[in-house]
Amino acid sequence: GLMFLVLLASCAELDEPQPRNSIATEFAINNFASASAAMNGVYSDLQDATLVFDGFLALSQLFSDETVFTGTFPTRLEFGNLNVFPANGTMAAVFSDMYEVINRANNVIALVPGVEDVSMTDAVKNNFVAQARFIRAHMYLHLVTLWQEVPLITTPTVDVGEVLNVSKSSSSEIYAQIIEDFNFAKANSIESSVSKATPQAATAFLARVALYQQNWSQALSLAEEALGGVDVSSVPYLEDQIYSLAFSATDGNSLAFFYGPAELGGRHSIEPSPFLINSFEPGDARFPFTVELNFASVPFGLKYPSFAAANAGAATDPIFFIRHAEMALIAAESAAEMGDFGKANTYFNQVRSRAGLGNVTLNAGNFVDAILAERFVEFALEGPFRLIDLRRRGQAELFLAPIGYDACDNIWPLPVREIDRNQNLVQAACCNC
Repeated sequence: GLMFLVLLASCAELDEPQPRNSIATEFAINNFASASAAMNGVYSDLQDATLVFDGFLALSQLFSDETVFTGTFPTRLEFGNLNVFPANGTMAAVFSDMYEVINRANNVIALVPGVEDVSMTDAVKNNFVAQARFIRAHMYLHLVTLWQEVPLITTPTVDVGEVLNVSKSSSSEIYAQIIEDFNFAKANSIESSVSKATPQAATAFLARVALYQQNWSQALSLAEEALGGVDVSSVPYLEDQIYSLAFSATDGNSLAFFYGPAELGGRHSIEPSPFLINSFEPGDARFPFTVELNFASVPFGLKYPSFAAANAGAATDPIFFIRHAEMALIAAESAAEMGDFGKANTYFNQVRSRAGLGNVTLNAGNFVDAILAERFVEFALEGPFRLIDLRRRGQAELFLAPIGYDACDNIWPLPVREIDRNQNLVQAACCNC
């Protein structure tokens, strides 16, 4: 039984989705029940296996000094080699799946306001729209930070033809839409669960966006608002979730299968790099939650530890999209950029204190490197943090040149199948065309 499940999980990654020209509305939205079903469909699409492993985690981690590729799948090896071609099928599947989520969100955004149902007050309708706009913004944030210029589509796609021939938008246009969407979600969401779009989660995303745009004053203000007075040192590591992707046993994931070693039935496609392992200071309390060195013949990641369940695709390990620690480190970095090292040190050392480490005094000469290093170990294996941090700080070539990174690697190529079916899409000049 177990061997069959392992083989099933091994082969599942070979199934590339077929190209889509449109994603039809699968059901009408005409009352509260159907609006709820449609919104649940948007959240369910976030759990797509390609997005969960490759899209949210592996591809960006392989394309950095965070992990090394130890599997056999050639399209992932291209990311591990920092030599990604437009014909890469795994990348194309991730790109397509993100737009599928966006299109489902666009359906909710377009259709819910027109629903005539006495139970659908304006506040209820706005909450549905807020959820959908939040998720749309999250997907575009992934797209703009990894591919930069992509098509910006904010209306449902229900047919094929010229309507799909959308040109790329500039990064600034995409960021403007992201900010507008998160602001709407912040103002209109009435959710409270960490697995839903809450006002706090929208505020936290806005803080992240402000950081990426080097709007230091706004990033600091939003990060402090999202923290709400929480001292990170008082909340257990990984329990400081603001927004995470949740799974149930019947709707689970296989993350531990891909991170785990053969001794635990894993495929071990992705391994913590020696550089990541050596970046932890002695006694760092985060290390035993991140990497295991002694159990198996290879080091392996521990952020997704449900190894037995993962073999059956039933693991419930969440993906940590945003945690309080990120807000503390955004506040520290933004305060330091504005010269307020008293505040910067307070937030920075809350994170270190929780990790059982001594205080570090940030100053104008050391804060960039110190915060980059702290973010590296704090968010290890949780998402695309490392790659984006190195890019936004202009240090990707410095750190990653030994593994082949150059200026052309600051942007991933658009999938060739998107270029082939959209006459208005143009590949960036130095992508592997």
